[in-house]
Amino acid sequence: MASIHSRSHSPDRSPIAIRNFSKERYVSSDWMERERTALWATSWLVAGVACDVRNPGQFITFEIGAESIIIARGTDGRLRAMHNACTHRGTRLVTEPMGVLRKFVCPYHAWVYGLDGALESVPGAARFSNGVPKDKLALRPVEVEEALGLVFVRLTPGPLSLADFLAPLHEAIGAYRLDLMDVTNDQTVSHLCNWKAIIDNFAELYHVPFLHPIHRRMFECATAPIGLFEHGHTVVYVEGGVTDSGFPVSDVPSDMQAMQLEAVGLDPAAFRGRVSEIRRALQRAKRALAQEQGLAYDGFSDAQLTDVWQFNLFPNVILSVTPESAWLMRSRPDAADPGRSMLDMITLVRFHGSESPGGDPGDPAAARIGTHFRLNGQRPADYVRPPRDSFTHEDILAGRKTMTVTIDEDISLLGRVQQGMASQGFGSVWLSDEECRVQHFHDALDACLAAG
Repeated sequence: MASIHSRSHSPDRSPIAIRNFSKERYVSSDWMERERTALWATSWLVAGVACDVRNPGQFITFEIGAESIIIARGTDGRLRAMHNACTHRGTRLVTEPMGVLRKFVCPYHAWVYGLDGALESVPGAARFSNGVPKDKLALRPVEVEEALGLVFVRLTPGPLSLADFLAPLHEAIGAYRLDLMDVTNDQTVSHLCNWKAIIDNFAELYHVPFLHPIHRRMFECATAPIGLFEHGHTVVYVEGGVTDSGFPVSDVPSDMQAMQLEAVGLDPAAFRGRVSEIRRALQRAKRALAQEQGLAYDGFSDAQLTDVWQFNLFPNVILSVTPESAWLMRSRPDAADPGRSMLDMITLVRFHGSESPGGDPGDPAAARIGTHFRLNGQRPADYVRPPRDSFTHEDILAGRKTMTVTIDEDISLLGRVQQGMASQGFGSVWLSDEECRVQHFHDALDACLAAG
């Protein structure tokens, strides 16, 4: 059964049992070790985006806990993954997050490996009294597959195929064609909270009216339909171009609605007293602009042209998508401290057509609301895939870095969540029915650890 539940959200009744759970999973080193062996070592994990390894010689690295994996496109066109550890003395071969190479050369003793992981040369090979068995000393392979414009790895082979793992969501995500998008931003923030606190945050909308006032002026979160799926996946369908039904509706468009209207060439002043018509007007205007530019919007419903669909892929990926762009967020554990983690955020944009109103994803308006809802025009002639920008959550709090207004607000609170969890005054979470996606994730996590 692909979908366990998908219906309009009813905050006073969860479609699954709310069981709650102890705080130990957020603060315990023993729990962290269980996750290392029974979750991270056995699950399909998103290692990166396929556009970063389209061509022979391109590689990316992926770190999960203490493990580092190289994923490289060989000269034969095949994608391979291997442990990022020289088989001589264990030196990490690559420290960059991505790049282009013809060979992997150990910086310590110059052992040379091909893009396929094969050991090609060893200086002074005649001096090894045990010989140099190149087949045995090749880089240790890791299972790797491409799907939905993403690159997945699995450290330990298991019975669940990637196709079966993604089956509940494959058709829905596939319609957005992430494989045709390009990276316009790549950020990693080191954070003072457990990786699951980040996942929990993006699995409920209960906090949105209180922490994200900007969302009240452009989304309907109170009644957003949800989906709970096999293998721990979830989804929420958030209406855009509207205001939150939990708050009074103004006679004039909100500032965020006005920004969306202007992005597709509509005059906000024309919607005074007609705020309820904005969502439909945005849909018509976007479809008309798309037709003018020859864009393939026929595969999308009207709702998809204004709404954000957020998929949570078990265990640690949040994928927020529109036809024009996507945010890929990935929460990763610290190798040694359960109270620390990393949050990656990659912005993907689908360039196409000609220049259109509000089409520059780098302008200040795009920084405020992201690239969602905006037709992006042609890929700039000087487009270069941006390097990864790594920083700390203190940089966010001090205003030195930003991951958009909304994500910054989340980061500002999650460190305080972890601090409170460490208190003797807190023993376990106490979830509302509105937080059933959080419960569904933890049910899947419990099942994974029990199986392990």
